Amino acid sequence: MTRKTPLFLGLLAALAIAPAFAQTTTTPPPTDPQTQPMPPMPPTPPTPPTPPTPAPPMPPTAPPPPPGAPVSVHEPAPDSISSTYKVDWSALDKNGDGSVSRAEVRASGNDDLMREFHVVDTNHNGRLSKEEMKGWLQ
Repeated sequence: MTRKTPLFLGLLAALAIAPAFAQTTTTPPPTDPQTQPMPPMPPTPPTPPTPPTPAPPMPPTAPPPPPGAPVSVHEPAPDSISSTYKVDWSALDKNGDGSVSRAEVRASGNDDLMREFHVVDTNHNGRLSKEEMKGWLQ
């Protein structure tokens, strides 16, 4: 048994695949004398590339605070306007029916509650219950 060198194996491989890459030429079919051949179409020029659209500028951001600086937290304003709520339920509920109407709040002179009546009245029935008032005072 003889040992084959890599050069010999490469030559055999090239000869084996060479027919697959060989170009074949075909003769064009005969043209009909009555039809005229079409002239070749001129090549279409390449389309120039479109420049990329620039991204919109980012809004400026504040630089980070230096290390050790006090940190401030910003949050949206609460639903309430005033923080000094003092409510006497029995004084508000003049007719004793268990709920407070807008007229009863107006007559009480509690301007904070009058301003925020629409916020406290969570079920929007025009009357405040004790549960709604508890939610407002918390």
